[in-house]
Amino acid sequence: MKNIVLKITLAVFFMTTLVSCTEDETALPKTTVTISKEDFQTAVNSTDLDIASWTNFNETGAWKWREKTYTTGGVTNGYAEFSAFNSGSPVNTAWLISPEINLDVAQKKGVAFEVAQHHLDVDSPNNSLQVFISTNYDGTNVLAATWSPLQANIPTKSVAWYQFLASNIDLSAYNGKAHIAFKFKGSGSDITLDGAFQVDNFLFYKLNN
Repeated sequence: MKNIVLKITLAVFFMTTLVSCTEDETALPKTTVTISKEDFQTAVNSTDLDIASWTNFNETGAWKWREKTYTTGGVTNGYAEFSAFNSGSPVNTAWLISPEINLDVAQKKGVAFEVAQHHLDVDSPNNSLQVFISTNYDGTNVLAATWSPLQANIPTKSVAWYQFLASNIDLSAYNGKAHIAFKFKGSGSDITLDGAFQVDNFLFYKLNN
Protein backbone atom coordinates (compact mmCIF):
# COMPACT_ATOMS: atom_id res chain seq x y z
CA MET A 1 0.00 0.00 0.00
CA LYS A 2 1.23 3.44 -0.92
CA ASN A 3 2.40 5.40 2.08
CA ILE A 4 0.83 8.85 1.88
CA VAL A 5 3.59 10.53 3.89
CA LEU A 6 6.23 9.02 1.64
CA LYS A 7 4.20 10.05 -1.38
CA ILE A 8 4.12 13.70 -0.32
CA THR A 9 7.82 13.68 0.55
CA LEU A 10 8.74 12.21 -2.81
CA ALA A 11 6.53 14.72 -4.56
CA VAL A 12 8.46 17.59 -2.98
CA PHE A 13 11.74 15.96 -3.95
CA PHE A 14 10.78 15.29 -7.53
CA MET A 15 9.29 18.71 -8.06
CA THR A 16 12.85 20.00 -7.93
CA THR A 17 13.40 18.17 -11.21
CA LEU A 18 10.30 19.60 -12.91
CA VAL A 19 11.14 20.62 -16.45
CA SER A 20 9.14 21.88 -19.38
CA CYS A 21 10.45 21.65 -22.92
CA THR A 22 10.55 24.84 -24.93
CA GLU A 23 8.68 25.00 -28.21
CA ASP A 24 12.03 24.70 -30.01
CA GLU A 25 12.37 21.16 -28.58
CA THR A 26 9.14 19.79 -30.07
CA ALA A 27 10.91 18.81 -33.29
CA LEU A 28 8.53 20.77 -35.50
CA PRO A 29 9.56 21.42 -39.11
CA LYS A 30 11.43 24.69 -39.55
CA THR A 31 8.76 25.93 -41.96
CA THR A 32 6.12 25.86 -39.22
CA VAL A 33 3.93 28.95 -38.76
CA THR A 34 2.10 29.23 -35.43
CA ILE A 35 -1.64 29.84 -35.78
CA SER A 36 -2.51 29.77 -32.07
CA LYS A 37 -0.92 28.64 -28.83
CA GLU A 38 -1.50 28.29 -25.11
CA ASP A 39 1.46 28.13 -22.74
CA PHE A 40 -0.68 28.41 -19.57
CA GLN A 41 1.54 31.22 -18.26
CA THR A 42 -1.54 33.04 -16.97
CA ALA A 43 -2.25 30.13 -14.61
CA VAL A 44 -3.38 30.96 -11.09
CA ASN A 45 -1.95 28.17 -8.97
CA SER A 46 -4.33 25.52 -7.63
CA THR A 47 -7.52 26.97 -9.09
CA ASP A 48 -9.98 25.32 -11.47
CA LEU A 49 -8.76 25.98 -14.98
CA ASP A 50 -10.63 28.94 -16.41
CA ILE A 51 -8.93 30.14 -19.59
CA ALA A 52 -10.90 31.85 -22.34
CA SER A 53 -12.30 29.48 -24.99
CA TRP A 54 -11.04 26.34 -23.20
CA THR A 55 -13.64 23.84 -21.93
CA ASN A 56 -13.07 22.29 -18.50
CA PHE A 57 -15.67 19.54 -18.04
CA ASN A 58 -15.95 16.95 -15.29
CA GLU A 59 -17.82 13.96 -16.70
CA THR A 60 -17.48 11.86 -13.53
CA GLY A 61 -16.54 13.17 -10.09
CA ALA A 62 -16.64 16.72 -8.77
CA TRP A 63 -13.09 17.78 -9.60
CA LYS A 64 -12.01 19.59 -12.76
CA TRP A 65 -8.66 20.31 -14.40
CA ARG A 66 -6.55 22.76 -12.39
CA GLU A 67 -4.24 25.64 -13.23
CA LYS A 68 -0.82 25.00 -11.71
CA THR A 69 2.48 26.85 -11.46
CA TYR A 70 5.96 25.86 -10.38
CA THR A 71 8.91 28.18 -9.81
CA THR A 72 12.55 27.18 -9.97
CA GLY A 73 15.61 29.36 -10.48
CA GLY A 74 13.40 32.42 -10.43
CA VAL A 75 11.41 31.20 -13.45
CA THR A 76 7.74 30.30 -13.08
CA ASN A 77 6.10 27.82 -15.42
CA GLY A 78 2.34 27.46 -15.76
CA TYR A 79 0.57 24.32 -16.92
CA ALA A 80 -2.71 22.39 -16.66
CA GLU A 81 -2.99 19.38 -14.35
CA PHE A 82 -5.45 16.77 -13.22
CA SER A 83 -4.58 14.74 -10.14
CA ALA A 84 -7.16 12.37 -8.67
CA PHE A 85 -5.23 12.17 -5.37
CA ASN A 86 -7.63 12.78 -2.45
CA SER A 87 -10.56 13.63 -4.75
CA GLY A 88 -12.73 11.14 -2.86
CA SER A 89 -14.40 10.00 -6.08
CA PRO A 90 -14.23 6.31 -7.06
CA VAL A 91 -13.83 7.49 -10.66
CA ASN A 92 -12.65 10.85 -11.99
CA THR A 93 -13.21 11.49 -15.68
CA ALA A 94 -12.41 15.02 -16.81
CA TRP A 95 -12.01 16.72 -20.18
CA LEU A 96 -9.80 19.67 -21.10
CA ILE A 97 -10.80 20.89 -24.56
CA SER A 98 -8.97 23.41 -26.71
CA PRO A 99 -10.51 26.41 -28.40
CA GLU A 100 -11.77 25.85 -31.93
CA ILE A 101 -9.07 25.48 -34.58
CA ASN A 102 -9.65 26.09 -38.29
CA LEU A 103 -8.24 23.12 -40.18
CA ASP A 104 -8.96 24.80 -43.52
CA VAL A 105 -6.21 27.32 -42.85
CA ALA A 106 -3.74 25.14 -44.77
CA GLN A 107 -3.45 21.74 -46.39
CA LYS A 108 -0.65 20.74 -44.03
CA LYS A 109 -1.22 21.51 -40.37
CA GLY A 110 -0.97 19.95 -36.95
CA VAL A 111 -0.91 20.37 -33.21
CA ALA A 112 1.96 20.03 -30.75
CA PHE A 113 1.92 19.88 -26.97
CA GLU A 114 3.76 18.42 -23.99
CA VAL A 115 2.56 15.97 -21.35
CA ALA A 116 4.10 14.85 -18.04
CA GLN A 117 2.98 12.44 -15.33
CA HIS A 118 3.60 11.97 -11.63
CA HIS A 119 2.62 9.27 -9.15
CA LEU A 120 1.43 6.81 -11.78
CA ASP A 121 1.50 3.36 -10.14
CA VAL A 122 0.26 1.33 -13.10
CA ASP A 123 -0.13 1.69 -16.83
CA SER A 124 -3.89 1.29 -16.93
CA PRO A 125 -6.82 2.73 -18.90
CA ASN A 126 -8.32 3.43 -15.47
CA ASN A 127 -5.57 5.98 -14.79
CA SER A 128 -4.76 7.45 -18.14
CA LEU A 129 -4.69 10.44 -20.45
CA GLN A 130 -6.11 10.21 -23.96
CA VAL A 131 -6.10 12.80 -26.74
CA PHE A 132 -9.03 13.21 -29.12
CA ILE A 133 -10.20 15.39 -32.01
CA SER A 134 -13.78 16.37 -32.82
CA THR A 135 -15.12 18.19 -35.85
CA ASN A 136 -18.68 18.45 -34.52
CA TYR A 137 -18.24 19.62 -30.93
CA ASP A 138 -20.56 22.59 -30.45
CA GLY A 139 -18.52 24.13 -27.64
CA THR A 140 -21.00 23.10 -24.98
CA ASN A 141 -22.17 19.48 -25.09
CA VAL A 142 -19.02 17.40 -24.72
CA LEU A 143 -20.65 13.98 -24.62
CA ALA A 144 -22.85 14.59 -27.66
CA ALA A 145 -19.82 15.18 -29.90
CA THR A 146 -17.96 12.53 -31.88
CA TRP A 147 -14.41 12.19 -30.57
CA SER A 148 -11.71 10.35 -32.56
CA PRO A 149 -8.53 9.25 -30.79
CA LEU A 150 -5.16 10.74 -31.76
CA GLN A 151 -1.82 9.02 -31.29
CA ALA A 152 0.06 11.13 -28.76
CA ASN A 153 3.29 10.68 -26.83
CA ILE A 154 1.80 10.07 -23.38
CA PRO A 155 4.26 9.24 -20.56
CA THR A 156 3.95 5.87 -18.86
CA LYS A 157 4.82 5.05 -15.26
CA SER A 158 8.41 4.25 -16.32
CA VAL A 159 8.97 7.89 -17.35
CA ALA A 160 10.41 10.11 -14.63
CA TRP A 161 7.90 12.19 -12.71
CA TYR A 162 7.38 15.71 -14.10
CA GLN A 163 9.36 15.00 -17.28
CA PHE A 164 7.45 16.56 -20.17
CA LEU A 165 7.29 14.56 -23.41
CA ALA A 166 6.57 16.34 -26.68
CA SER A 167 3.91 15.30 -29.19
CA ASN A 168 3.60 16.56 -32.76
CA ILE A 169 0.42 15.33 -34.50
CA ASP A 170 -0.20 15.79 -38.22
CA LEU A 171 -3.80 16.85 -38.88
CA SER A 172 -3.52 17.15 -42.65
CA ALA A 173 -6.20 14.46 -43.10
CA TYR A 174 -8.79 16.64 -41.34
CA ASN A 175 -10.80 19.61 -42.61
CA GLY A 176 -13.28 22.10 -41.20
CA LYS A 177 -13.42 23.38 -37.63
CA ALA A 178 -12.19 21.16 -34.81
CA HIS A 179 -11.31 20.92 -31.12
CA ILE A 180 -8.59 18.89 -29.41
CA ALA A 181 -9.46 17.20 -26.11
CA PHE A 182 -7.36 15.81 -23.28
CA LYS A 183 -9.39 13.21 -21.37
CA PHE A 184 -8.17 12.19 -17.93
CA LYS A 185 -9.32 9.13 -16.05
CA GLY A 186 -8.33 8.14 -12.51
CA SER A 187 -9.62 7.41 -9.02
CA GLY A 188 -9.58 9.32 -5.76
CA SER A 189 -10.45 6.28 -3.68
CA ASP A 190 -8.15 3.65 -5.24
CA ILE A 191 -4.59 4.70 -4.38
CA THR A 192 -3.18 2.64 -7.24
CA LEU A 193 -5.14 4.80 -9.72
CA ASP A 194 -4.62 8.33 -8.38
CA GLY A 195 -1.70 9.41 -10.58
CA ALA A 196 -1.65 12.82 -12.28
CA PHE A 197 -1.06 14.19 -15.77
CA GLN A 198 0.12 17.65 -16.76
CA VAL A 199 -0.33 19.43 -20.11
CA ASP A 200 1.70 22.38 -21.37
CA ASN A 201 2.66 24.38 -24.48
CA PHE A 202 -0.30 23.59 -26.74
CA LEU A 203 0.38 24.79 -30.30
CA PHE A 204 -1.70 24.77 -33.50
CA TYR A 205 0.44 25.32 -36.58
CA LYS A 206 0.55 25.16 -40.36
CA LEU A 207 3.37 24.31 -42.72
CA ASN A 208 4.37 26.61 -45.54
CA ASN A 209 4.28 24.63 -48.77
